Amino acid sequence: MKVVKNLVYVKPIIKERWHGLHKLGRAKFQGTADVIQAVYDKNIGTLATGLDPEQRERLSKVMGVSLDPIATNEYWQEFKVKLEDKTMIFDTTIPFQELQISVLRASNLVANSQKEHDSGMWPDAKYVIYDEQQEVEKEAKTAEVKAKAVQVFSKLSPSKRLDILKIFGKATNNTTEDFTYARLYEILEENPKRFTEVASAKPEEIKVKALIFDLETKGILRTKGAAYLYNDQQIGFDYDDTVNYLMNPKNQELLIKLTDDLKVRS
Repeated sequence: MKVVKNLVYVKPIIKERWHGLHKLGRAKFQGTADVIQAVYDKNIGTLATGLDPEQRERLSKVMGVSLDPIATNEYWQEFKVKLEDKTMIFDTTIPFQELQISVLRASNLVANSQKEHDSGMWPDAKYVIYDEQQEVEKEAKTAEVKAKAVQVFSKLSPSKRLDILKIFGKATNNTTEDFTYARLYEILEENPKRFTEVASAKPEEIKVKALIFDLETKGILRTKGAAYLYNDQQIGFDYDDTVNYLMNPKNQELLIKLTDDLKVRS
């Protein structure tokens, strides 16, 4: 039976430096390297090995060593990952190399992905990890989330699209079907997960949230700090509380009053 490898690439991050090696596609002088070890992390109170309890137990058994993340563990005192000025390849189906990658992921000198590095999440990183399997899984998950969002979007009526656009605070005087369609689809593209959460809410919740947008726009509702006021009467100590208050069947008389006020102002 053929064993399928899971290759993970660790690449040096080439930055413009005084020595000019970046012009040669290099990050450091020939013959030099960085050594990464599991160091103490005060945020977790142990050595930062990157292993969760299941991984630690599994690899300890397979490798026949204790991987307890404590400073007195001699194994970690000797454990080192040497990173050279070249793309290095690790196969995480090999236990020791899986352990190496885990420690690298826990280091602030190694960005866990190119995307995270580009977004500024790893300011001290000298290397970046590219995990083929992880990247494929991420891409598949992203595609799945967007496909679900598109499915939800396709079932929306024009009026509901406008209501959802109001919830995102993106509605304008231009309320044509073409405008709301295009603007809401832009929101879907930017954050399909958030779009699906908002668009999949209960119809009555969507209606109330859209109404709050209109009431604020017309000055019928105003805010004082986080609280929402109607004629100087507080109806909610923040946005979510206001939504819940207006959705409460006991407060339908106020909801009708607010809707009537909006009709008059409109």
